[in-house]
Amino acid sequence: MQQPLVSILIPAFNADSTVATAIKSCMGQTYTNVEILVLNDGSIDYTLDEIKKFGKIRIIQHEQNLGIANSRNRLLKEAKGVYIAWLDADDTMTKDRIEQQVLYMQKHPAIDIVGSWITTDSKSISFKKLPIDDALIKAHLWFKNCMIQPSILSKNFYVAESIFYNASYDYMEDYEMWYRLIPIKNFGNVPAFLNRYHMPHSKNLEQKLTQYNFEEKLNLLWENKWRDIDSRIDDQQKLVFQTFLYKFNSMNSADSRAVKNVLSVLKNDENKLMIHYYRLLLFTRLSIYEKLINLDLLFSVLWYPTMKLKYLV
Repeated sequence: MQQPLVSILIPAFNADSTVATAIKSCMGQTYTNVEILVLNDGSIDYTLDEIKKFGKIRIIQHEQNLGIANSRNRLLKEAKGVYIAWLDADDTMTKDRIEQQVLYMQKHPAIDIVGSWITTDSKSISFKKLPIDDALIKAHLWFKNCMIQPSILSKNFYVAESIFYNASYDYMEDYEMWYRLIPIKNFGNVPAFLNRYHMPHSKNLEQKLTQYNFEEKLNLLWENKWRDIDSRIDDQQKLVFQTFLYKFNSMNSADSRAVKNVLSVLKNDENKLMIHYYRLLLFTRLSIYEKLINLDLLFSVLWYPTMKLKYLV
């Protein structure tokens, strides 16, 4: 296999307890033609000291914390590789990750961005499989993100095409990027567990979501997504549908009708499988009485084998 240069990019902020392990996983790759760039984004702990323990890496320093999107963009501008690979400072990669993803890109030249399946350090979600083909990934991205940022390897098109992360979406800048690129780039996921992903503790996650105004930014992205589909959906139904996607609460009669209506409006040939997936998900959220009056949702179970085959479930 030819070995074009791969730039492995690691943004780090107050990650002194994990960044060394992340870097070691990059340095032990079976694919050897790599450059490792680590950006210390104004950390106030010992992150920089930990990074400096390693030779053969490029260290970039922000004196003040500029945020994750600005850090990613700085790294993109510094990278020299034919391919760009990402890793977060609290995650690790398997020793053959870069080799497998470069091989995938060489076998699938039409693909621009490829991720992978992941394992996690969470007891509730120990691993995550994701759709692997471009059409389903693009359909999935309208609903939720299915391209895991620290698992991404892509062609290095960013500077040449002036494509960068949007700092207005910090902490969900990756999802905004992938959604924005749907019309112009092709996606894939390698069906192998190539990354170990750190899942924040629920309390820490809640603090981060508040700190980065996550809900406000998510609503901003949804405004863009709603503009891309049929206008027959009113604002209340949009809000109910977004709540259905992100909060695992039970659904009353009015809410279930709203979700069903949105799904019927959204249904087309491209996202048909996604619609059946969410119809089944809606059914699981209903009370026994609501299930009885919404038995039509169960017809979607006929699509369950395909969902399994396509890694939706």
